[in-house]
Formats: sequence, structure tokens, C-alpha cells
Amino acid sequence: MKRSGTLKRKTPLAQGAPLKRTPMNRTSPKRRPAKAANDEQWRSETYIGWIKSLPCCNCGGPGGDPHHVIGLHWGLSGMGMTAPDSFAMPVCRACHRAIHESPELQRWQPTWLRHVISLGVRQFDGDIKEALLRAWAFIDSKEVA
Repeated sequence: MKRSGTLKRKTPLAQGAPLKRTPMNRTSPKRRPAKAANDEQWRSETYIGWIKSLPCCNCGGPGGDPHHVIGLHWGLSGMGMTAPDSFAMPVCRACHRAIHESPELQRWQPTWLRHVISLGVRQFDGDIKEALLRAWAFIDSKEVA
């Protein structure tokens, strides 16, 4: 059907004040709850540098890739969490990937950690040594439970 001419409105257009300009409703970034003082994880660039110099705990090859303990249900790691540096061990890139994929390799982590911590206790003094001794005691408490 062909129309010749403009359509006529049945109701007139509302004429009032122009619309008020408001900013678009954008969602604000998700706020994370403030961390408690005891939630701070122990970090040490010196210790991690030393870890990188050690051979791989799994295959004995050149390490260079610090791996923080995962998958043991100790409450040290999880979504968005990394274990403290005192729970790090040297691994090569291939073994690091394998540990993340293999629960069997994850079961070796306490043994590897004890070995690395025993070396670290002889290597370091002060805060680093204290953190390593706390980590050793923590591992012992979890292994007994």
C-alpha cells in the first residue's frame, strides 16, 4: 500500500522542559573488603632470588621458577591467593606446569618444602630465618593433623 503524504499524529507531541542530562548508570568497581593485619603474606625478594638459584626440586635440573605451595588444603592458596614466600620451592618451567596439573606431584610439596627450608635456615639469619622456622612448624602441624 502506497502512502502519499505524511502521517498525521492522533495525539500531539508532549512539549515540556528538556530532559535533564544525567550520567549513565555505570557499575562501580567491586570493592574488596579491607585486609586484616594478619592477612598479610610474608614476602622477601632476597629469599625468592635465592630460591631461583637452586636446582629444580622435582627433576634436579636448573630451577629458576619459584613455585608457591598449592592444593594441599592448608588454607595458604586459593582463588586470588598466593602462599607466603616461605612456602616457595625451586622448580623448572616444565615441572612447574606439571605440579599445577598433577595432584600426585602436589603431594610431594611438603617433602620438597622441608628440604628447601632446611637449606634456607642454614643460609639466612634474622627475619628470613624466623619466617622459615614458622613455615616448618606450620608444615609439621598440618602433616600431623
